[in-house]
Amino acid sequence: MTNSNILKGSLLALLAFFFMAIFGILTKIALEEASIIWISFLAYLAGTCTLSVFILPKGLAYLKSTHYPYLFGRALFGTAASFFYTISLHYIPIVNGTLLFNTAPIFIPLLAVLFLHTKIQKAIWYAVALGFVGIIVIIQPTEAIFTQTGNLIALCSGIALAIAYLLMKLLTSSDPGDRIIFYYLGIGTLCQLPLLYFGGDAPHLSGCLWALLSGIFLLGAQIALVNAYHYASASEVGVYQYTSVIFVGILEWLIWNTVPNSWDLLGVLLVMIAGVIIIRYGTLNHDQST
Repeated sequence: MTNSNILKGSLLALLAFFFMAIFGILTKIALEEASIIWISFLAYLAGTCTLSVFILPKGLAYLKSTHYPYLFGRALFGTAASFFYTISLHYIPIVNGTLLFNTAPIFIPLLAVLFLHTKIQKAIWYAVALGFVGIIVIIQPTEAIFTQTGNLIALCSGIALAIAYLLMKLLTSSDPGDRIIFYYLGIGTLCQLPLLYFGGDAPHLSGCLWALLSGIFLLGAQIALVNAYHYASASEVGVYQYTSVIFVGILEWLIWNTVPNSWDLLGVLLVMIAGVIIIRYGTLNHDQST
């Protein structure tokens, strides 16, 4: 793989995670004007409609697959991850929510052992342990965790995202990226449609616009990430995942003048280090064994 391709992949990865940060910021803003259910639904609807413009001209045959269970599973768990993330932003700082949303690499080794019977190297287990220490530092579990559940909800988003990533890995060898994204956003939109009954009145125009715009950036992040993997390996792309936490932290400071406390920063640092180790070491080890 040439240096120019790695550079293209790295730039696309940075763009993808910057878009994810913007998605989080826009979602946080929209939460001030609309209900969680409406925001999530409108975001997915915007992404689906925009992608349809490019997918549908290819014909319905392009949407056929031999791995529908994986496509549906990836869509459902990906939607659950995003939905939990959106809920968490209503209760906790966006840096904490984004970081816990990105704990997926820490849970992937555990899930890979349980469901794929993958052999995990000892160094990765050390990184997983370090990641859980960081999670504990951020969540600071006490009795109040059962009444102030924002951190736990965000952690659930990370677990759901880890499952979605594993299913994505099973799909990438057989299905093109835009088809996977289309199923993800389309099924996510349809699944959330019945929930609107519980979402109260439709938001005002400004709330709708923020939510729709967040969906465009969610789609942009997915497309940029798929293209990043085309130019660079998973390990070279994955190390940039936690830049979204940095981007969010800077934007939150600029918009809301909010700065994480020292314990949160320590937890963020530990989880980021653990995640990067797992992504780099795990993927490189996999590459060497294949």
